[in-house]
Amino acid sequence: MQAGKPSGEVTGPADAILPMQANPYMDQIVTGAKTYEFRKYRLRPSIKRVWFYLTAPTSSIKYICEISPARTRNPGDEPLKEDGIGNAEFNSRHTDWIGYDYAYKIDSVYEVRCPITLKEMMATYGMKSAPRGLVFVPEAIKEAVAWDQQIKLR
Repeated sequence: MQAGKPSGEVTGPADAILPMQANPYMDQIVTGAKTYEFRKYRLRPSIKRVWFYLTAPTSSIKYICEISPARTRNPGDEPLKEDGIGNAEFNSRHTDWIGYDYAYKIDSVYEVRCPITLKEMMATYGMKSAPRGLVFVPEAIKEAVAWDQQIKLR
């Protein structure tokens, strides 16, 4: 345990970039039709926000979502409330959901006032290419774009 850190405190990066197709998946999150983001892998417990990079043709970070810690479907786990696309399938272990063992509740959705284009990510913030999987948000992006100063949609 580090000096000055309370026991059990989660440390590490709080912000991650994940690639996402705008249609239909991001649209479903923005409208609230999809209430959880499902993943085949567990995000670090320190991750509190996901900055969604919308793949081509959008090719920019356009939304930031606050998320809750991972929900699983291990024996004894409470099922997800079936109020969104995919929740019932997650609970029932539908064959299309094999491997998607982690569900992250979308607590809020912010639209980035000036979306961060791929060109800007590379030229200004030092990213080498478009995110193809999870990457942590560079400090320079977090300093330039205050997530809680963006347009809150829900």
